Amino acid sequence: MKKNGKKVRRKIRISGIILIILVIYLVAMCGYYLFTVKIKSINVKGLNYLTENEVLTSADIDLDTSIFKVLTSSAKKKIEKLPLVKNAKVHINFDGEVVIEIEENKILFLNALDNKIVLEKGKTIANKDYKGVPILVNYVKSEAYDNLVEALGKIDRDILYMISEIEYKPDEYNGLILDEERFLLRMNDGNLVFINNVNIEKLNKYQSIYASVGSGGVLYLDSNSDNYIFNIYTEDGNVTEQSGEINDEN
Repeated sequence: MKKNGKKVRRKIRISGIILIILVIYLVAMCGYYLFTVKIKSINVKGLNYLTENEVLTSADIDLDTSIFKVLTSSAKKKIEKLPLVKNAKVHINFDGEVVIEIEENKILFLNALDNKIVLEKGKTIANKDYKGVPILVNYVKSEAYDNLVEALGKIDRDILYMISEIEYKPDEYNGLILDEERFLLRMNDGNLVFINNVNIEKLNKYQSIYASVGSGGVLYLDSNSDNYIFNIYTEDGNVTEQSGEINDEN
């Protein structure tokens, strides 16, 4: 019986050693895989003005990088050092795909006076010839300027893309300034829009208003009422006026 018992214990020890060797082999193979397997694909999401190359260069990632070398937390911090990046997320899928999700700071306008790009909350960065950026063409009084920056931060990106130029144009009558925070917007569709900082969120309804009035006229959104006025001026001096209500359906 003792002899048989020794044989059983010996068999158990051998099977245990084999199991340990197998585990070590699997761990070694996983390590080898992580060290040598390259990234299969890279998917960068959320880009508006930044290019994919700018993001990947900042993160030091390309298709020749091994998956093991991609430290997601480190890549995130590197990407967020880009002035236009508000927030970044980096993760790796099991199939070897690196996914980078970018939230860009909103570009409000290019200040033509100093050739600086103005971001939401008033941060400025160097101009890199970003396309589709509204241009602020003239000087704005400090308080009106600060209020403009704050107000434009509430405007949808798609609407900002539709603005070509922003001109500071206070409302005056007989030498008296009636509204110090009034602006004239030249839209890419050919319309002119009068707006002020108090009512600037009405711009978020611009696309639906445009669907009703078309192009080639002057849109007045600087009134405190819920109505808009759209005037079309003809060559003979006549004016065709349209009006409507700004509501949730517009």
